[in-house]
Amino acid sequence: MKKMENWFLVLGWGSPIGIGIFLVCLGGMIYLLTKADAESKRIRREEKEKK
Repeated sequence: MKKMENWFLVLGWGSPIGIGIFLVCLGGMIYLLTKADAESKRIRREEKEKK
């Protein structure tokens, strides 16, 4: 259990700055996933129109 406490302190999740960094990274990942999904749908639609 001591390992988890060390990581918690190292990552700074107990502080507002650490939580903010985590939320920014999470938002960035969600943004990139939605952008990639939209791109793949666009490519599929273009391939369908060619056939």
